[in-house]
Amino acid sequence: MRILLCVILLFFPVVIKTDANGVNDLDYTFSMIPTAGPEMAELEMILKNEGEIPLHFEFPTSQMFEITITDQTGSVVYIYSKGKYFLQAFQTISVNPHQTIKRYEKWNYQFKGKRVPPGEYTVNAMLKPTRLNDEPIQNRTKLYSTQKLYVPEENTSFRFVKMSGTKGDYVITGEFRSTKGIFYYSVEDGHVEYMKEKQVVGNGKQEWKPFKLHIQIPKEKLSSDGPLILNLYERDKENKITNHYPLILEKF
Repeated sequence: MRILLCVILLFFPVVIKTDANGVNDLDYTFSMIPTAGPEMAELEMILKNEGEIPLHFEFPTSQMFEITITDQTGSVVYIYSKGKYFLQAFQTISVNPHQTIKRYEKWNYQFKGKRVPPGEYTVNAMLKPTRLNDEPIQNRTKLYSTQKLYVPEENTSFRFVKMSGTKGDYVITGEFRSTKGIFYYSVEDGHVEYMKEKQVVGNGKQEWKPFKLHIQIPKEKLSSDGPLILNLYERDKENKITNHYPLILEKF
């Protein structure tokens, strides 16, 4: 009996050590959400501590993650780290219980200086820590996230659209071209229309011309139900919307 007890006591701490080395025994999630816009995609990476103890992710360099994007043939069209330089020193990210940390990157749909064809692409994101809570990470399954991204057709009427501002006060600049020389815009959040359709008149020439919009929405009217979206568009002879260009003004 004493011999059996000694064997159990010797074995027990080894079991605890092995479990601590695995990544699946700590309650956290890593995910990535790609959002396709007219001129670029936003890649949102989310690291959430689902457990009751702080998590400390240790990285061997300042590169915290890697992102690769491939087309339907499997050919790589984007690598986040390509052409970037990272500090060669250990870095630590600490995530408190139930805390969420987010990082954002953008892809402008460019590959070798040209816009990629419209269609479905695969986005692979990987978190790159080597140790978690001072233990080597053995199982890296939870450090990967794969999502699909649909790249839209290039908009032929709007380009280089940028936004600045917050809390209901926004300035939008960009370029527009159309033989009619007229475009429209409105603001909504998918449920509520904050600004009804307004018309902008240009010069009517088929060439790119800059435009600037100043949009003001009272703070008390802003909702927290979803993103605030500016819709830029034209209308055809049948008054149907064409060349729709959505732009997220702010996320609440």
